[in-house]
Amino acid sequence: MKNSATPRSRFRKAMVAMISAGLVVTLTPAVTAAPAAAQENTAKRPVQPNFVLIQTDDMIVDDLQAMPGVKALLGARGATFDQALTPFALCCPSRAALMTGTYPHNNGISANFPPEGGFVPWEKKNGDKFTAYWLKEAGYYTGHIGKYINGYGTYNRRVPRIPSGWSEWHGTSDPSTYQMYGYRMNSIVKGKLKSKVYGDFNVEDEKNYLTDVETKKALSFLGRQKKHKQPFFLQVAYLAPHVETVPLTDGSWKDSWADVDKPESGSGIDIKTIPPRPALRHQNLLPNLELPKDPSFNELDRSDKHPFIRAIPQLTDQDVAELTADNRSRKLSLLAVDEGVTAIVAALKKNGQLDNTYIVFMGDNGYILGQHAIRYGKYFPYEPALRIPMIIRGPGIKPNSVITDPVFEIDVTPTILELAGVKPTRPVDGVSLLARMQKETPMAERTLLLSSGPQKSANGSDLPLFDGVRTSRYVWWIYEDGFEEMYDLGKDPFQIASVANNPDYTITKQALVSEWNRLKTCSGPTCKVPTPNIPGPSN
Repeated sequence: MKNSATPRSRFRKAMVAMISAGLVVTLTPAVTAAPAAAQENTAKRPVQPNFVLIQTDDMIVDDLQAMPGVKALLGARGATFDQALTPFALCCPSRAALMTGTYPHNNGISANFPPEGGFVPWEKKNGDKFTAYWLKEAGYYTGHIGKYINGYGTYNRRVPRIPSGWSEWHGTSDPSTYQMYGYRMNSIVKGKLKSKVYGDFNVEDEKNYLTDVETKKALSFLGRQKKHKQPFFLQVAYLAPHVETVPLTDGSWKDSWADVDKPESGSGIDIKTIPPRPALRHQNLLPNLELPKDPSFNELDRSDKHPFIRAIPQLTDQDVAELTADNRSRKLSLLAVDEGVTAIVAALKKNGQLDNTYIVFMGDNGYILGQHAIRYGKYFPYEPALRIPMIIRGPGIKPNSVITDPVFEIDVTPTILELAGVKPTRPVDGVSLLARMQKETPMAERTLLLSSGPQKSANGSDLPLFDGVRTSRYVWWIYEDGFEEMYDLGKDPFQIASVANNPDYTITKQALVSEWNRLKTCSGPTCKVPTPNIPGPSN
């Protein structure tokens, strides 16, 4: 036998070699076909494209370095967005913004759990006003796999249900959504319901590894759809690289809306988390991976920052060691996602679907790993939490292009709707990126509205609320107690020194405050007004 290695093992070896060498995977761009709508007409109606939206959880831009398949098959064949931003760095609000194309003040989701957020409020406020619903009404076959809006399927809701907007459903049930093994998945295909628990949290059985099961569901979906002429929209929401939560087995969790990551103070609920476990086949890879440390890492002088941030202790050597291990676990957990993306692209090609399919790969929000001495998390509007990885591949998109214009999570929905030729039934706050991707039309600069909502810290205390704005150069926000932070990202990209009280930036800050006053009640067209000229510092 000349070569006993399996295709999967050969892929893994090649991947490890590329990561270890720090190589950027590139492919010679193939000639990209014109959009399918321009090629075919059936009964004078353009062929509608398919969509596969792949989302990760808490992924940072740097994590793309561990995903050679994504970089080669999507980045080298499509558009990479260098400045993609979320308006709210928290799971439920960010996903609501993605799926509706609207800011939290317009979709009503500003927290992970009721009354400001969670599955029930989501369904009431947005169940018939979001991407999948609109596409389904327009004739698309829609499917969801993996994590959904926080609070879906909590175990005291004994009758599994399919949320509105979805033709096919494979949703993980909270709180087991945050487990790589031992999770419950509710599946509904063609009206048939199946609710199944996959393995046990404490038994690492590779056949039950969450990422792989989700990928298999995606491949099965694509295989069934190749037999139909109906266009499809598939949303695959992987858990990686989010932390796992250790399941409660003593019956102490009675509150269906308890925050999985940060339970209520005084509730008596002790939720423990562990770093995401990689697939067994990846556990020994990247043994010497270093923790990225930009100039803001473990920042010593935080006198310019909010008292909440100032009060955070400096990271100890033990903290840094744990963060290093966490970073490795996070990246290792994404290797199975990378294999999943590779398999999805291969299936689309084999099925003859690839040339008419747009693939969106993105995170929901970023993550903080030691910047400004914040040990872990998101929420605060510092760059590591706001910036998300985002790549789009599809017909007419220039291969291997990098888009440096700031774009927002709320832009994905209007982009998909324009490509599908479907009109929303509510005003959307984002703009379509189609002309920027296909025709390289320059984008007018817009200001991103930043907001927050009720959320608790690791010790159970309330995190301070804030509101603000971010432009291509500046970011400013104000906390509920009146404390302000502002950074000139052109001069200080790592947000080391706030200029909120610097007299040289007085006029600049006034312009940003005006933008905030304009955007905090905007809706639809008024959210898309180009950013006026923001004056620079006086010195």
